[in-house]
Amino acid sequence: MNLKVDNFYLAFGDLVLFENAALKLERGKMICLSTGVLDGGTSFLKACAGIVPYQQGQVLIENQDLQNMSDDQRFKHITYCYEVGGLVSLFSVYNNIALPLRYHRSLPNKIIHQRILSAASDLGVLNLLDYEPYELNDVQTRLINLVRALVIRPRVILADELQSGMSPGMRSNVIKVLEEYCAKTNASVLMTTTAGDETAFADQVYYIENRQIKAE
Repeated sequence: MNLKVDNFYLAFGDLVLFENAALKLERGKMICLSTGVLDGGTSFLKACAGIVPYQQGQVLIENQDLQNMSDDQRFKHITYCYEVGGLVSLFSVYNNIALPLRYHRSLPNKIIHQRILSAASDLGVLNLLDYEPYELNDVQTRLINLVRALVIRPRVILADELQSGMSPGMRSNVIKVLEEYCAKTNASVLMTTTAGDETAFADQVYYIENRQIKAE
């Protein structure tokens, strides 16, 4: 099991988003979490990535408790792809992608460069590597966040509304790239989706109802 969430409780003050929620993500699988307006999908992903603290329950990544993992351990196992933002304005797009590899791993620049070019080519964004983050539109920003996730090569990719605003052709290519990554590495993907997004590729689709995560 790449990701297991159990007895999960998440609240912001008096606003309770999840209560006794549970979800399992097996190795090599891709699942979708269908979300609506302000139902907590983004917060759930961020909690699973260690970005947002949750108040109760357990999040296991490769059988390790998220709350007991160091930042470096989390980096090697799980990554979060932002729907909006996520890039450092001081750095170019290329250096945003390279930054976590340079900070967390002692990889030669040649290897980092090869990883970036390969993932950017697969996702059709080679032409964006010399851009600054402010020059990207929302779709381009999400693609660059995904490139950064792929070069890290985590066990779990958490993608927040990745498909939003994409053309059918672009969406199909992104899904193909993720499917190939999972098949090659036995990693897993949890993607939040919204109305109009593709979910047919998913091994399982879940939705949020009454603070719970339920299977369709």
